[in-house]
Amino acid sequence: MELPKNVTQIGEVNPHCKIYVEDYVISYIKQLNRHAGDKQLAVAVYGIRKEEAGIDYLFLYGACKLNFLQRECRHLSQAVLQEVEKQRKRYFSEYSFLGYRLLDGEMVEGFHICEQGVCRYVEGYAQFYEKNDSMLSFMLDERQGEAPPEELDRQKYDVVKKRQEERRASAENKGGQIVRYRRRESRKKQSGTSKVRLRNMQLTAAASFVMLGVVGLAIMSNGEKADDWKTAARQLLEGMTEKRLPDAVEVVNNSVQPGVIVAEDKLTDAILKENAAATSGMSEEGQQSEIQPSGTVPGDQTPAGTEQSTEPVSTQPPAATPDPAPTQQPTPEPTAQPEETEAPVAEPTSYTVQKGDTLIGICIQKYGSDARVAEICSLNNIHNPDDIKEGARILLP
Repeated sequence: MELPKNVTQIGEVNPHCKIYVEDYVISYIKQLNRHAGDKQLAVAVYGIRKEEAGIDYLFLYGACKLNFLQRECRHLSQAVLQEVEKQRKRYFSEYSFLGYRLLDGEMVEGFHICEQGVCRYVEGYAQFYEKNDSMLSFMLDERQGEAPPEELDRQKYDVVKKRQEERRASAENKGGQIVRYRRRESRKKQSGTSKVRLRNMQLTAAASFVMLGVVGLAIMSNGEKADDWKTAARQLLEGMTEKRLPDAVEVVNNSVQPGVIVAEDKLTDAILKENAAATSGMSEEGQQSEIQPSGTVPGDQTPAGTEQSTEPVSTQPPAATPDPAPTQQPTPEPTAQPEETEAPVAEPTSYTVQKGDTLIGICIQKYGSDARVAEICSLNNIHNPDDIKEGARILLP
């Protein structure tokens, strides 16, 4: 038996089974092996089996990809065998199925040889160069039979475009609905604000009528205060017309709240003035009533007092009035005089500088503030307030 020449050995030589692989088969396996990184691929190998001196010689002249084999197995399934036979009849009818090889991106160093329905792995093979028309035609057919780039059908394009337009139209409709909803909400808020303003106007009018009623009652009850009440009412009405009470609306937490009615403040001030006047009158009457029994000050308003007592009593108050005078004379406090005497008593005192002392610290310690630092510097001819030496004696004003 004549063996191929110019061979290249890959891996170790098996003494019982020697495999020779044609160069086109190796090239096809390498092409598939580059695409077998993520998922394993399988190829079936075809060729001729010979035996001599108890040694099996396998010559591989064809290979094709298997779609139904994805893992190593000792017995091939019926589907795999049918696929193997179909590819053999189509491209390698003159050869026999010899085995398979799983590709995982690593270098191929052996094949799974099938004999009598059992597959066993044989390591090592020899690569040789020889004319191989069957494998060359298979590789050309497979290259031409590769799936051409998918051409986009016009009908599919129109369908996709129509769907996009429908989605865009629906999105625009939703946007328009949102805008209309917001407009309705804004109109509702405006109507609510107008209602609140109308209610404030009604409350203002009611408060004005109440105020006028109170003013009328006060005039009827006390004629002496009629002018004051009229003036207060006139000022109140002028203030109401100037401040435009219907606009006195506050917005709190995005909700409209009625403001404070100005009429209430004016009415409150008028009532407080009337109460203060009434209390002051009562206090004056109480003081007069207390003074009359003592006989010191005769009042004109006391109906029980006699006219004869007015002359002698009028002479007595002068005697009583000088008494408080001396008590009021000592009001000028004598404390003002020591302030004038403090200026001449400014005799400088000496101070020995301790470790860590500063002029500012000494001034604060002696006088309670650093306002006299400049005076100390001028008194001791110190040009730099921060430059004082420990143990030095300085004068303090």
